Amino acid sequence: MNGTLRKLAVLLTPGLSRDLVCESCGNSFSCGASLQGCWCAEVKLSDEDRAGLKGRYGDCLCRECLERIATHPSGVPDP
Repeated sequence: MNGTLRKLAVLLTPGLSRDLVCESCGNSFSCGASLQGCWCAEVKLSDEDRAGLKGRYGDCLCRECLERIATHPSGVPDP
């Protein structure tokens, strides 16, 4: 199943999660996005930071990396 279909399946199937490896730090984590919302939406990022992440990474990052990025408003830091 390609990435887009997998993300759609996660959104439409409550309780389904994806086991991922964070592209930023390499740690394993489980993405449990659902129709109620994704935990990563809780992390406050600027539009500029979100655009930078979207251009740099192909999939979700772990919560710790997103929180670290949110504390560095000058740009997306390396781990």
